[in-house]
Order: sequence, then C-alpha cells, then structure tokens
Amino acid sequence: MNLRPYTADDLDAVVSIFRSNIPKYFGPIEEPGLRDFLAGERLEEYFVAEIGGEVIGAGGIALNEDETVSLCWGMIHADYLGTGLGRELTAFRIGKAREKFTDLPLVISTSQHTQGFYEKLGFRLVSHTPDGFGPGLDICRMRMETAP
Repeated sequence: MNLRPYTADDLDAVVSIFRSNIPKYFGPIEEPGLRDFLAGERLEEYFVAEIGGEVIGAGGIALNEDETVSLCWGMIHADYLGTGLGRELTAFRIGKAREKFTDLPLVISTSQHTQGFYEKLGFRLVSHTPDGFGPGLDICRMRMETAP
C-alpha cells in the first residue's frame, strides 16, 4: 500500500470509498460534511492509500483547539475491509500525529461498529451518543493518551 498526501483530484475516489461504507459505517447525511472537510483548510495532514494506483482508502489528522489531535475521516473501501489495510492506515496516522504533535492526546469520533477496532489500538471510550450520526449509527467518542 502506498500512502501519499490527498489532492483535489482524489475527491471522487474518496467520496466513492465513503459511499461504499454506507449504511454500516457512515450515514448518507454525513457526505456534505466530508465534502466540506475535503474543500477546507485542514488538509495538510490528509492522506490517501493506493494499491496499484487505485485509491482504496483515506484518512488524516487534525489539531483541535483543546490541544488534542483528531483522527479524521478515516476509511477503507468496503472491498478491502478485513485485509489489515485499515489497521495499517490507522497506524500511519497515529505515527504522523506523534511525529507532528508529540504527546498530545489522540481523539476520534467513530461508530459502535468500529469502536472495538480502535479499542484494540489503545483508544478508550469516553462518551456514547445513540443514533448520533443518524439512525442506527451511534457516536462513540474515544481517546488515546499516549502511543500504544
């Protein structure tokens, strides 16, 4: 897997990856938020994952006002789920966060479907909002204090 910075030319591929994960991991009402994010200013630390030149994943990090670092908009195309590529992309993002922001806590807002994935990486649940992302998609806010 090749990881490189996101460019505007990757927009359609990232939206396609997002859509491949509806309805289990994302709700359709989240797409405008993704598009706004990709058009915004926080893209200096957003990356795409490629296999054979095809974009199959994306994700980034962002510094928050409260001195935490978010893992933001991480996703792997549904065809590649369960292959270990999501773990590799997440480890890359955690590494980038530690490299750039040293010991700041890492946070993520994810769903109940990926909560266990992030717990295995060292995140802990700090709050849970049923249907927070939409019907059947809870918001699980998670935090990691130090590198695993």
